[in-house]
Amino acid sequence: MVDFTFAVGQPGRQIRNPYVAVWVEDQAGNLIQTISLWYQQGKGQKWLSDLRSWYSASNGRVPVTTGATRAPGSFSVAWNGAGADGKPVPAGNYVLFVEAAREHGPYEITSAPITIGPAGFTIPLTDKGELTKLSATLKV
Repeated sequence: MVDFTFAVGQPGRQIRNPYVAVWVEDQAGNLIQTISLWYQQGKGQKWLSDLRSWYSASNGRVPVTTGATRAPGSFSVAWNGAGADGKPVPAGNYVLFVEAAREHGPYEITSAPITIGPAGFTIPLTDKGELTKLSATLKV
């Protein structure tokens, strides 16, 4: 489970809902799994490259499961520890990323190393601009 809050940094302006990507890479920088991808469905796909790091890691391949953008608020996205093939990832060290981009607004990315093993974990991620209250939990 990855929890985060998207809090608008400059209230009073017209706010566009952010594009958000949450994903896991191995230590070599290879994409393991896109956990969640929020973007404007349909014509908005052409702006997915604004999620620069996710777009680079994924080569722009949109996963089957995606979602629409959401207004500011607190959210949880689930990851079951599986890779893109649906099988549990091997024990080892990985990096979890959360990235947000907003039209006429800021761009943020934060990440944290995670270790997959026989025990679960809960770790905080560093707040970054409009992305706050970030944490990741994996229960085994």
